[in-house]
Amino acid sequence: MRNRVAVMALLMLPWLLASCGFHPRGSVTRLTDLGSIYVDASRNMSISEAVEEALTDAAFELASNRDDANILLRLTDEEQSERVVSVKSTGRVSELELSHAVNMLIAESIDGRAPAYQPGQTFNRVEVTREYTYDETNVLGKENEARILRSEMEEELVRQIVLRITASLAPSVAALPADDA
Repeated sequence: MRNRVAVMALLMLPWLLASCGFHPRGSVTRLTDLGSIYVDASRNMSISEAVEEALTDAAFELASNRDDANILLRLTDEEQSERVVSVKSTGRVSELELSHAVNMLIAESIDGRAPAYQPGQTFNRVEVTREYTYDETNVLGKENEARILRSEMEEELVRQIVLRITASLAPSVAALPADDA
């Protein structure tokens, strides 16, 4: 008898969690209901196309111009840098740090009005850094390693931008009615 009660309780648990509106952390539903997003970035920015592709992959609809958008995303001040982290006792470089950063700003339409950036709204800085050892006897190999790291850093930067957009819009998503399925 006790086993039946335990089995019934385990079978009812998912139903109870779903009926109260519980969703696992990180699960966001119905982002496409929010409308379209316009990426406001300069053409010479290396990550603008990758951000647009990632937003499309994340189920956002891209707007062709800012007048058709419900959400504006401004990307500015992209910086890629390299600096010496440590040196050997001989004074030669031992470790380098690569950095890739961008400022982002999000504006959302409210009450059906066109989205607009608020005066005094501050940019959110998104930055990715990686360190790697440098070996002057293997310059070509280390340059190849740095190129691979830069590529991975760009992917991580784009992923962080999309996650921050999703997180900033999440309160709007929570206000939407839950799925009936």
